[in-house]
Amino acid sequence: MRQSSVLAVALGLSLTVGAVAQQPVTSTPTAQPAPPQNPWANKFFLRDIATNREQAAPAVIEHNFGEVPHGTICTEKFTITNIYDVPMQITEIRKTCTCLDFVPMIKALKPNETADFTVMMNTGKFVGINTQTFYVTFGPKFVSTAVIRVSANSRTDVSINPGNVSFGAVPLGTHPSQTVTIKYTGRGRDWKLTDPAPVQGPFDVKVTEVSRGGPLRGGAEYQVDVTIKPTAAPGAIAEQVSIKTNDATHPIVQLMVTGTITAPLELAPSKVRLDPVPVGQATGQRVSIRAAKPFKVLSVDGGGDGITVELPALGAAGAPAPTVQVITIKFDPTVPGTVNRVLRIRTDLEGGIATLPVEAEALKP
Repeated sequence: MRQSSVLAVALGLSLTVGAVAQQPVTSTPTAQPAPPQNPWANKFFLRDIATNREQAAPAVIEHNFGEVPHGTICTEKFTITNIYDVPMQITEIRKTCTCLDFVPMIKALKPNETADFTVMMNTGKFVGINTQTFYVTFGPKFVSTAVIRVSANSRTDVSINPGNVSFGAVPLGTHPSQTVTIKYTGRGRDWKLTDPAPVQGPFDVKVTEVSRGGPLRGGAEYQVDVTIKPTAAPGAIAEQVSIKTNDATHPIVQLMVTGTITAPLELAPSKVRLDPVPVGQATGQRVSIRAAKPFKVLSVDGGGDGITVELPALGAAGAPAPTVQVITIKFDPTVPGTVNRVLRIRTDLEGGIATLPVEAEALKP
């Protein structure tokens, strides 16, 4: 050991004695293990890690929300990419401040899979510059803790209440609204909100001046109304609205809008892929249909080429309809070939129509 130490010194190398966190194997040639102070889990959060897997892990992942109105709930969505040959999942999340929150990645990531991890910082809980940290531990076989540091400067002259717009679940075809108040308490007598930047999401934004301090003192108050369009398609909403100001030093006020447009009917699975079967044999699969209130399945159109549908059994007379119904997709081919059909499920609910793609293959007997 003494000779090895002398040789290392002579070559200008350093020796480290102690345990080093074990790193999983990448699907590409293995890079040198990152130093212990640079957790390899930090690599999951790098934007270009999928195409540049051998880059070194940074000491910390940083994101600065910048200067924002007091009360803003700042949001940043990271994409996590599993670059290793073993499944990885989040086993623990710690945060250094009650002003922090997150939307976790709840599933285990298979090799090369990605998922979103959203962090939030509530600037209504502090004034001025604040920097805080998330510690995100991955495992379970190989364990490493990523370090995500976020910061923001909570302004005192501009405030926003509430700090974001969260619609939650919105039934398809409805157009609910939410209102946010933006106040300016600085000395500028001509401070104004102007038009919103072009909106990317399925909603409308209206900005209205409510009051102004007057010619001798500053101050202004605005109402911002956000309304979901009735034509919004089913799916998640997560869009940042930028509202312009006439303040050259702070030309934008940003507002996060989130929600989920829910269809009247939810199918599980939403697409059917039947196993190939020889001509003369049959196969099938059950599909559950869920709604927010009781309903009945009236018909299913679009069958053919060996595809048929068995409707739910009728309940006893006078019995209430359930909120979950099950249909059975059957495939009984008579000729070889591939079959692609789109079934149209009709119910007695208003707008209660759903489509179900079905794929099947008939083999030669």
